[in-house]
Amino acid sequence: MLKIARRVGMATPMAASKVAPAGLARTEHYGFAMSVDLEASLPTPIPLAAVMTTARGTLAELLGVDTTPELSVIVDRRYEQGRRMTVGRQLGEAELLSATIGHPIDPDPDGSPGSIHYEIDISGSNDGLWLMVIDHEPEAGGEVEAVFSPYRTCVSVVVATAMALAVADLAGGEFIDEQIQMLRPGHTDPRHVVTATRLPPGQDGFATGCERYLRQFPHLDGWPRDVSMP
Repeated sequence: MLKIARRVGMATPMAASKVAPAGLARTEHYGFAMSVDLEASLPTPIPLAAVMTTARGTLAELLGVDTTPELSVIVDRRYEQGRRMTVGRQLGEAELLSATIGHPIDPDPDGSPGSIHYEIDISGSNDGLWLMVIDHEPEAGGEVEAVFSPYRTCVSVVVATAMALAVADLAGGEFIDEQIQMLRPGHTDPRHVVTATRLPPGQDGFATGCERYLRQFPHLDGWPRDVSMP
């Protein structure tokens, strides 16, 4: 398995939208906001290349569109006080094919659960999300999970949703939406979530489609406020 340099913590640089759904816990510290996560369990390992291909297909299905933006996997990007200090490096096709997520990960030197971090860029915008693959300790269930932490924009949240659904579907795992709670009650079967929430085919642009997808959930009260990062 291709292992990538780890980044400590899942606090993310403050995105344009600072308003979370009512009751959604959020912590700010030195310009960072604790992440709003969508998760997928990984009972079986899957290639990262398959994740990216399936995520775009899932995204197209959710929005009722034929084409979606390219998604790039970035590593070695460094931040200080919420500011991006290095651009990082995009994984090429060969690296995506050789990288597999879902295998056991060695614990960190301090004994905490092992994790691998990636960043996902969305072409044509400044939107994106973080992906952390974490191998939980036995007392916490001992399973590997993929955790997607989007910027607080409609585009980023919908792409993170599509990626989590794709991982759960590919790995035969569960889709977990405990923080945003788009569906009430929540559902963990990824195909059920796609069927229950997908938009009918339309003529929306991509960003507009992402906004319309999230606005179908009135209890989110218009969150995220921003459609896309400027």
